[in-house]
Amino acid sequence: MATTEPRVIHLDICAYGDLEIALTTSDIDVTYRVSSHQLCSGSPFFRAMLGPQSSFAEASGLRSHQSSSATELNGSLFRITAEEEHGPTALATVLYVLHGRAENIPESVTFENLFEIAIICDYYDCAATMRPWDEIWMGPLRSLTSKPGYENWLFISWVFEDQDVFGKMTKTFSRNGVMVDGEFGVMVAGNVKRMDCHLPQGIIGTIMWNT
Repeated sequence: MATTEPRVIHLDICAYGDLEIALTTSDIDVTYRVSSHQLCSGSPFFRAMLGPQSSFAEASGLRSHQSSSATELNGSLFRITAEEEHGPTALATVLYVLHGRAENIPESVTFENLFEIAIICDYYDCAATMRPWDEIWMGPLRSLTSKPGYENWLFISWVFEDQDVFGKMTKTFSRNGVMVDGEFGVMVAGNVKRMDCHLPQGIIGTIMWNT
């Protein structure tokens, strides 16, 4: 049986960017052309990795690539890779915000996309740079906080510092939280939903202490 080749997509987040971010999943390969300067301005993670004072291999490689005459001849860009678990659309949204590309930033997102955006913002330490977009995205979805299946609001509200929703979700988890085989979960419609992945640091102990 012939295998299906992943779709290949290229997005110019910054048309004159000096860097490519590559994201590979099981069914799609995406490269995002970006500006290392914009990434460093909006994300301490990228500043530590790529900043002018950084001693990381990625920063050294970028500086070497920028000064290489071969780069000028073939037009290639230095490349870094994104985590496979990052959603392609969510990553594009975060990168558009970091580059101030308002015309490409969605005014509404699904709950699943909001969760993926929160994961990326937590990873790259750039949640503060999402303002005011985070509030624009969260507003219409806050009505879902009390409904089963939307327990990831706990993580979203922690990343974007929504104290009201975080407090509400913490109380919900305190009432319904359980430990199964050393893993934290929450009771949803009589079933245990495991929640260890993407939980705020230290929150499990706090929840179980208050249970």
